[in-house]
Amino acid sequence: MTSTATKPNRAPRRVLIAQKFASLGGAQVSLVHHIKLLDRSRFEPYVVVSNEGWLTKQLDALGVSWSLMKFGHWTNPLAFPGNARLVWRLRRVIREQQIELVHANEHWVGPPAYYAARLTKIPSICHFRTGLEDLTPARVRKYLYRYFDRVIVVAEVLRQAIVRNLPDPSRVFVVRDGVEPPAAAPSKRRSRRRKIIINVGALYEVKGQAKILERSLPWLKENRSHYLVFVGGTRTAPSYVDDMRRLVAHENLQRQVLFLGSREDVPRLLGMADALVAYSTVEGIPRVVMEAMFAGLPVIVSNTPGMDEVVSGEVGAIVNFEAKDNELAGALRDLSSRPEHWVQLGQQAYSRALDRYSTQAMSAGIQSIYTALLEKPADA
Repeated sequence: MTSTATKPNRAPRRVLIAQKFASLGGAQVSLVHHIKLLDRSRFEPYVVVSNEGWLTKQLDALGVSWSLMKFGHWTNPLAFPGNARLVWRLRRVIREQQIELVHANEHWVGPPAYYAARLTKIPSICHFRTGLEDLTPARVRKYLYRYFDRVIVVAEVLRQAIVRNLPDPSRVFVVRDGVEPPAAAPSKRRSRRRKIIINVGALYEVKGQAKILERSLPWLKENRSHYLVFVGGTRTAPSYVDDMRRLVAHENLQRQVLFLGSREDVPRLLGMADALVAYSTVEGIPRVVMEAMFAGLPVIVSNTPGMDEVVSGEVGAIVNFEAKDNELAGALRDLSSRPEHWVQLGQQAYSRALDRYSTQAMSAGIQSIYTALLEKPADA
């Protein structure tokens, strides 16, 4: 854990945090948790963001200063004049607010944040939160990772990929996104004949809800008392969800497959479920997987690189959604036939999440990086 000791008469070091969008999402939630846990006797945050929304409301509630700056497409030649003005505006804010460190909370905002920090001769950090497809050599060059003083990635598999294209691997650190632990341990689950499998996340192609539905069909038709529940709004063309609903109707599963839309009571819904199923083509470790673990749920996830850092046979199952023998249906059948075993997996999932994936651990890791860049040893 990061020490909270401060030097006498030392004012908090001011940190500018850049974030592209203010809408509710994983990066924004992680940022809010980090700011809540930030040691304000040592660090004072100032946030720049492209638009008003969920994030700015949270910042107002926390008493954190923020301003609007439009972050565009960095490598689009037509956007060069706007990007140049953005860098200059960031430079001015850094000077006016007496900023001592710049933290780009997503790689999308990394280049302008880096150049503004470079112009004002202060250290810079870039936070990488997406998947392996964004770590090609061309994208590593595009987002200037080799020039940042530190690069934070959210999974070891991402660190291994990015360091292959950087001259100094020692600048890359793994700090996993954390989830706020519940106030109390989840109630011990009891096995029951009816099973509820839940998926939480915006409904669109990369989250794979259509694939989850398709691969779950044999299990659902074999067990008419079981349910598959999708929680989340739509982030794609309506046809994606319409096609799923047509498939449900064709298979006569309207009673068993539920689309609940966006909900504010996700923790309650997780508490009612028997397992979470998650699929992603881009995220090594979706936040909802850790949220489910904190709820005491076993988790069934796709074999996306990075998932094995969180999920194993001790807390759930990793399945290949493309396997001919339908590994997802096999895992669901095992859940039905060995319910006590899966209850035990959920208990182990909670213990692992509490030990490794809390917001406290995340913020402590980030603050230790701030400290390393801002506070030289006493004998230096």
